Amino acid sequence: MVEIDRNREARRRAGAIASLLLLATLVGYIARANISVALPFVAEDFAWNSEQLGELGGILLGIFLVGYGFSNVLISPLVDVFGPRKSLMVAIFAWSVFTFLTGIFGLFYWTFIVARLFVGLSQGILFPSASKVTQAWFPPSSRTRMNAIYLLSGFLSNLLVPILLIPLILVTNWQTMFMIVGIVGFLLLVPIWRILWDTPEERSISTAKVGLRRRLSEVKGNIREAMRLKGLWIVTISFLFTNLAWWGLSLWLPTYLIEARGFTVEQVVWGASIPYLGGIAGMLIGSWLSDRSGRRVETAAAFALVCAFFLVLLVLTTQFEAVLIVLSMVFFFLGVMAPTAFTLTQGIAPPRLMSSATGIVNGIANGAGVLGPILLGIAVALTSSYDVGLIIMAVFQVLAAVLLISLKLVGRGKVVSP
Repeated sequence: MVEIDRNREARRRAGAIASLLLLATLVGYIARANISVALPFVAEDFAWNSEQLGELGGILLGIFLVGYGFSNVLISPLVDVFGPRKSLMVAIFAWSVFTFLTGIFGLFYWTFIVARLFVGLSQGILFPSASKVTQAWFPPSSRTRMNAIYLLSGFLSNLLVPILLIPLILVTNWQTMFMIVGIVGFLLLVPIWRILWDTPEERSISTAKVGLRRRLSEVKGNIREAMRLKGLWIVTISFLFTNLAWWGLSLWLPTYLIEARGFTVEQVVWGASIPYLGGIAGMLIGSWLSDRSGRRVETAAAFALVCAFFLVLLVLTTQFEAVLIVLSMVFFFLGVMAPTAFTLTQGIAPPRLMSSATGIVNGIANGAGVLGPILLGIAVALTSSYDVGLIIMAVFQVLAAVLLISLKLVGRGKVVSP
């Protein structure tokens, strides 16, 4: 009877932790994506013209990814030293502070940029921490589903951000919105502190006896070795090409719909959310097709090529409903790349290099993804149109497909196995 009660308690605790990780990643995504809906209002307060919106707005949208990429590659391995519970609490506290301060000092442009950079630095360890908790708490048979939940939180946040935050901005202002998002992050610290444990044995991981210097040396060696894994850079660059379109479109989407397609603010409240339903469907259906067929490379490459077609079609589309349909298809075919990149990385890297390899792939692909919104912004600044930027994003999808197929040529047959 005692053993049954312990098992029941362990299942309840695991369920609570699963819910908590979903909430943490969702709040984290909202804190990074809130700038996308605030930008038109920020531009109005700064009195930017269209060229300034493209140039200065693009930098403001993309600077987060610089800090995020740096943190993923070079800071996230420290999660193994301090444990995911402490790491998550520090990360959430940090990004909440800088999000809150954005609402106070955001009218100073360079202060705004610095705050967004530090939000990126603090969020880089979010997924490595969640992944480490998942490894400790969930058996291999259910880990894929948990990882899918983390990735879906990206689409869910972009679905919710316009619905939740645009009305909040309209009722208050964009500065207040940032402060409220920061407060939500502070509140999240309470359940993290009370519920989350590093391991099911109800104790936090302690590495004090190992020695910090020795652990840091080990982390450095693992990063170097992971960088030499055959096929890893192909996965990284193909994921980057996909992310250029993902970050470029998702961060510019509300502004694009208002400035280029003439949507009203009321239409953007729900219109900017609909395409992410396509992304959710694409991630679920694409992942199912990939696992079912065992042809992960071919599936992801085909999705990238079709995505390129719809990006070009978006340039030719003007009607309200048609724009939303085409955008939904763009995000649908973008959706499969993230889980594919993680799966391919798991086939390339041995277990002892898994965290370092994942940090390299996710960090570089997202960190260099800063070029997506910047390139789109430059295109707007130079041409006063989004069309050239969209065509460039389509070319990147073709390049991603070519790189994925080239994995067949590097002798890594196991990366495409079920």
